[in-house]
Amino acid sequence: MGTEGDVIGARILAYIVDTVVIGVVVFALALVFGLLGAGFGSRGVFGAGLLVAGLVGLLLQFGYFIYFEGKSGQTPGKRLLDIVVVHEDGSACDYGSATVRNLLRIVDQLGIVIPYLVALILIFLTDDNQRIGDIVADTVVVKAE
Repeated sequence: MGTEGDVIGARILAYIVDTVVIGVVVFALALVFGLLGAGFGSRGVFGAGLLVAGLVGLLLQFGYFIYFEGKSGQTPGKRLLDIVVVHEDGSACDYGSATVRNLLRIVDQLGIVIPYLVALILIFLTDDNQRIGDIVADTVVVKAE
């Protein structure tokens, strides 16, 4: 079982949907933390509030993908586009595999000019269209049944 070729576009769109969802939440957090910091009348406190929001946002991004993919193999974006993360043998993705594949997004995001360049190259060059996280976690993305 491998990633079907027509799933690549759905993977990209699902990631965009999930990024927008996360972005809205992070923006709201940054606004709240920034305004709370600004209420103290110090630029340093305002900056610290934004730093806290950024760190929470980073944890939220990893937590979002790990939680949803570990629970059901589908983030809201993947569910919307009818794709799912499974192990290569077809069994359901678990929290351990979801954690591995998502922590390796850091490697995927390497790209001097184009973020996710490493992921895109691997998706198009590997037989099962896998990111580095998929390869290490032994997972693939397929159409949901």
